[in-house]
Amino acid sequence: MGSAGIWPCCLALVASIAGCRPAHYPPSKVPGDTAIGVSAVTIAPQPGTHLEVAYKPLYAMLGLRAKTLLYPQRGFNEYRLVEDRRRIEAFLQGKGRFDAVVDAPIVELAPDRQTAAVRWSVREGPNYPLASVTLIGAPPDLADELRAVVTFHPGDAIDLDPFRLQRLELALHLQDRGYGHARAYSRAFVDRAARTVAWFFYLDPGPRTTVGSLGVEGNAQVPIEAVVARSGLVIGEGFSTAAARRAELALLDTGAFVSVNIVSDADIARLPEYPDSGGMLAPDQIAADGTLVPRTLPTALGVKIVVVEAPARQLHAELGIEADPTRIDAFTGVRVMLRHLFAPQHHLALEGQVGYGWIVGDGELARGVYGSALVQYSHPLEKLTTVEARLTARWRDVLYPAALLRELVAGPGLHATLARGVSLDADAFARHARTLDQPALDPATTGGLALPTTDRSRGLEVRAGIVADRRDDRIEPSRGWLLGGTAAASPGGPVGDHRWVQLAADARAFVPLGAVHGAWSLALRGSGGVVLAGATGVPLGARLFGGGAYGLRGFGRDRLSPAACTAAGACDVLVGGRSLVEASVELRWLPYRKQVGAVTFVDAGNAGAGTNAFADGVALAAGAGVRVRLWYLPVAIDVAYRVLDDSTPGLAAARLLAFLRVGEAF
Repeated sequence: MGSAGIWPCCLALVASIAGCRPAHYPPSKVPGDTAIGVSAVTIAPQPGTHLEVAYKPLYAMLGLRAKTLLYPQRGFNEYRLVEDRRRIEAFLQGKGRFDAVVDAPIVELAPDRQTAAVRWSVREGPNYPLASVTLIGAPPDLADELRAVVTFHPGDAIDLDPFRLQRLELALHLQDRGYGHARAYSRAFVDRAARTVAWFFYLDPGPRTTVGSLGVEGNAQVPIEAVVARSGLVIGEGFSTAAARRAELALLDTGAFVSVNIVSDADIARLPEYPDSGGMLAPDQIAADGTLVPRTLPTALGVKIVVVEAPARQLHAELGIEADPTRIDAFTGVRVMLRHLFAPQHHLALEGQVGYGWIVGDGELARGVYGSALVQYSHPLEKLTTVEARLTARWRDVLYPAALLRELVAGPGLHATLARGVSLDADAFARHARTLDQPALDPATTGGLALPTTDRSRGLEVRAGIVADRRDDRIEPSRGWLLGGTAAASPGGPVGDHRWVQLAADARAFVPLGAVHGAWSLALRGSGGVVLAGATGVPLGARLFGGGAYGLRGFGRDRLSPAACTAAGACDVLVGGRSLVEASVELRWLPYRKQVGAVTFVDAGNAGAGTNAFADGVALAAGAGVRVRLWYLPVAIDVAYRVLDDSTPGLAAARLLAFLRVGEAF
């Protein structure tokens, strides 16, 4: 495909980015507003002092501010000017600067009197450290757990806002442990003489709670009895927020609901005020000696399951592109969901996808159509509230660099949600597959590759996988982690043409660098697999290929692979390996709520003919890329240079590669 076909896509991308820029609207007029704009707001130290506090978060909260790319201007207003002086003082006190002094502002009008610059002069004063952190009212059996919830300790610098909010974490921890009414309050006592702060958390857990009554709202297609049974909640048994979350997961996992919210009539703080004051206490909650008076509360709670049902008929369509110098793929797909087709919570899913791939320099397979189709029937199991049974039939064509895999599978399976973000899948398939268009190979070059003895692969395949996902975002995460593992096997013998076992793992970690919503983060990923072969070899569908926009970016898609030679002597037939390792380290600069970001990365790994992926050395690539947030989906453009290369035949000579993808960052 020539470059002429790429430019329209690039122009459309640029136009979309320009169209997605948010518009700024002028705020409504308030008393004291003038026609004078604000050209600049600066905060400077008083003579003889210096600034230690970072003021960048404060500027956006001021009543007077200059226009930026993200925030509109707030024009000159005498009332807001007075308020800003108090805001700066409160901001500094929130950072432990209780002796801070803010001078009257200096306002400089421009010669044309159309704009004004505001300059604040401050003396921050000393930073009061924490002298102590005390918890009062913790149940004895949970005291150590609750202390571990608090992330700050004596000697730390003060930061009032996040410190106060930890009272909510303490209350939530108690609610998770069955204290449905739990509340927590925080108070900071400032000793100006000693210039220290004593921090107290007052806990009011109330009694352990049970389900007193149980109701359902919002259901129309799923009977109340089915909703209650699936939730696992029982009148008279214990109630906790942990149990409520398990029930929500169980109901969501049926596919019948788009949202589930389990609420109770517990006497808890529903929403914190902003800024958080530490919690509001009624006069009757404080005894004469200043201690907290526990509330008198019922043990049984009224619990309500509020659901929003998913549409009975739903259509989802997608369109995508992925490109590198060795291959360009364009694809489209559709998914139709027919919920409650046979009975409540018994669903039928129909999927279809078609793609067209241009493979550079591979002879007869220079281009080709491929696709897939799936029919899946699923329903939850009555006795196991987190398990779903399914029956799947799937046909697919997979376009590899040197062959086309045509595969049909059918069989039963299970999907289980073990915890939030943790799922288990298991399937047993009858499989019929065939390898098409692969060139005839020279047997003298295939030793050690464990290639299949026939181009057909029929028989039983068993597959199981588990994923634990704790990422903060599934598309573009900046913190958290993901762990996954799969195992697949074909027993061969009387129930299969080939005997093989495939084991694979995927680990990802995301570490933010700096403050919450900071632009910088570090992303790490390691993935790999190994295939154990029987006497009849490993068929194409179980072999391992790497490289591409989602793999080691020193190679094109599926180009990280051992190669074999044809009878004519061309040693560039990529046949897939029995071992594969790919690892990435990515430094990301993704500003919060901005449309453009950037990354730098280093990728390493290799594929092996046997079970040692590094038998022929290590491949290493480094590069940089641009990230564009387009319609809530990241577009990635990466340029990589293959720094280290092994001598495996069939690798592209070019070391500099560019990649385009739309979708998950990893």
